[in-house]
Amino acid sequence: MTSARLRQWGLLAVLAVATGVIGVGVSALGAPDGDPANDLSLRPSPDLGREEVMRLLARKEQSLRERESAVDKKEADLRAAQEEIEQRLAALQALRDDLRVQLGDLDAEREARITHLVKMFEAMRPKQAAGILEVTEDSVALEVLERMKKDKAGKVLAGMTPDRAAFFAEAIGDAALKPELN
Repeated sequence: MTSARLRQWGLLAVLAVATGVIGVGVSALGAPDGDPANDLSLRPSPDLGREEVMRLLARKEQSLRERESAVDKKEADLRAAQEEIEQRLAALQALRDDLRVQLGDLDAEREARITHLVKMFEAMRPKQAAGILEVTEDSVALEVLERMKKDKAGKVLAGMTPDRAAFFAEAIGDAALKPELN
């Protein structure tokens, strides 16, 4: 808390106490029983008011110090938490970037392998390629057939059994009809 704020609270406290002391004196003067002018305990005393104001100011000052200390502690805790969150966020971003690189590497490796397979099957005789692709996993065989030159893929499909050829032809047709999502 700034010293200007402390002074403002001090002035408010002085006004509050002074108003209370004067109010007690005024209400006592207007009291119907006895002669309040002679009752010294009800009269405002400059020393009594000053002591009360000083006690009130001391309590307010202590209360303000405690509040300021609590606020400072909370601010320090928030700064520490913010720093920890920023560190974790940076670590997560680094991890995300690393994963993107690894996924890119895997995609490039997969692409290279499929390209190699396509070239291998295109170099084979159609009947020989058909025999191998019929027993190869469907997703791999489909990927190879889709990437082969159309005339070679057609000859390979012609060399397969009718059921497998129909399955791959239908899958290739479905893939061609679906919109590509990037």
